[in-house]
Amino acid sequence: MMPRYRKVLVTTDFSPLGNTAIPHAYAVLAERGGTVILCHVTEVHGPPNPLYAHYSPWGSLSGQEQTELRQTLLRSLEALVPEEARQGGIVTTEMRVVESPLLVHEAICQEAAELDVDLIVIASHGHSGMARLLLGSVAEHVLRLIDRPVLIVRSEK
Repeated sequence: MMPRYRKVLVTTDFSPLGNTAIPHAYAVLAERGGTVILCHVTEVHGPPNPLYAHYSPWGSLSGQEQTELRQTLLRSLEALVPEEARQGGIVTTEMRVVESPLLVHEAICQEAAELDVDLIVIASHGHSGMARLLLGSVAEHVLRLIDRPVLIVRSEK
């Protein structure tokens, strides 16, 4: 029996590369319809650890500023929906901004499980060698951790 995808989670970090995965998520559902969940994950850290420095845009914001940032991010996600998907009507879109203390790949996997998605679509630089070792890959970590299919969209070189 062939799998039928009805709910697809696609993530972006708003980089040009991250955004390349979005049309692929809609293409998977174009024939039969379904729901694309367009998601951006932001790591939210607790109080800073004096032993190391890290940056968290959320930690230093007031409640009002966090609300405004969340609304800005949701509008940015909405702007990434392909025009064809807006007009087609058979694919619906949900936008999610996830603030999580987890690492990004862990938060993506948690969202996929909680939302019971059929497929995850994510972009990857396709680094190899030293670049892969130094930079790591959210897509690779998701692939190793998740219990459902993943479509990885490689960057054009």
